[in-house]
Amino acid sequence: MPRDDGNAIKFLGGVLISMRKSIGVDIGGTKMNFAILNEDGSLENKFRISTPAFSPRDEFMNILKANIRDMLGRYDVCGIGVGVPGLQDVERGVAIYAGNCPALKGTPVVEILQEEFKIPVYIDNDVRVATLGEFWYGAGKDANTIICVTLGTGIGSGIIIRGKLWRGSNCAAGEIGHVKLKEDWLSSTLDMDGTLEAISSGPAIATAYHKMVEGEKLEGRVDTSLKASEVAERAHDGDKTALEIFQTAGYYLGIAIAGYVNLINPELVIIGGGLASVGDLLLKPAFEAYQRYALDVSKQVCRITMAQLGNDAGVVGAGAMVFHYLDGDKFWL
Repeated sequence: MPRDDGNAIKFLGGVLISMRKSIGVDIGGTKMNFAILNEDGSLENKFRISTPAFSPRDEFMNILKANIRDMLGRYDVCGIGVGVPGLQDVERGVAIYAGNCPALKGTPVVEILQEEFKIPVYIDNDVRVATLGEFWYGAGKDANTIICVTLGTGIGSGIIIRGKLWRGSNCAAGEIGHVKLKEDWLSSTLDMDGTLEAISSGPAIATAYHKMVEGEKLEGRVDTSLKASEVAERAHDGDKTALEIFQTAGYYLGIAIAGYVNLINPELVIIGGGLASVGDLLLKPAFEAYQRYALDVSKQVCRITMAQLGNDAGVVGAGAMVFHYLDGDKFWL
């Protein structure tokens, strides 16, 4: 394939303009998404691979570099944006900790990639970059104060306040998945039992179902080879245990969102992530709990909607982050 020289041409008001390109990478607990992003939000060369989450660090980074190198062989880009799970030191470009991706613990992602490719590299939390994607190009582009909750291998959230990303005092804001909601339940990868992530994430739903079917106590760490999508199929077939698990997961998800809305008072809540695709099995009980526990004054101004960009939100936000950094746009508080 011929190399793209990065000078994508587009008409704007009858004038030919050149569009920059960036690489967006979204690292999740089970999948890594890659794409070339154009400034208008369109994607090229989009692909996905399995995340080597439990591999040694060097092996993980070599896989990441190999896929980026392949893209750089065909496109000229102005930088690389990477969404990284868990906690990061954004200023130093270091992945501090990710329970669902231990291979990255303590990894200086920016330093390694910049040394390898000699172009600007920026990282942020994977859910925050998905939030930016939805804010700049998706469901949140007409809103000003937003909460974006992603449901998948883990549960996280991003916050936009008055048009700016809120990272928190040390880049740890939005960790809704680790809010304690229930006693005597499964524990998450951080060994905290009864948290939202230990109740309502994909692996939590699958683990709870497996244990209930086997007559085991709902205790111990979330861990099963069963997938939430399989449990969803059984629920659609009328499996009472599967239906009960989704009802519980949705109920506590709704409580968590209601508490979030009561605290932040947003105008929009965006729900995304792979697990959201199960639809009403999870979201109907969540919305019912939200309606019950969110304050009326907050509900009056808050709309709940599904993410528009789907699985592309992370790569779009990560890639767009590059343009904003290079343009000197301080898009965070």
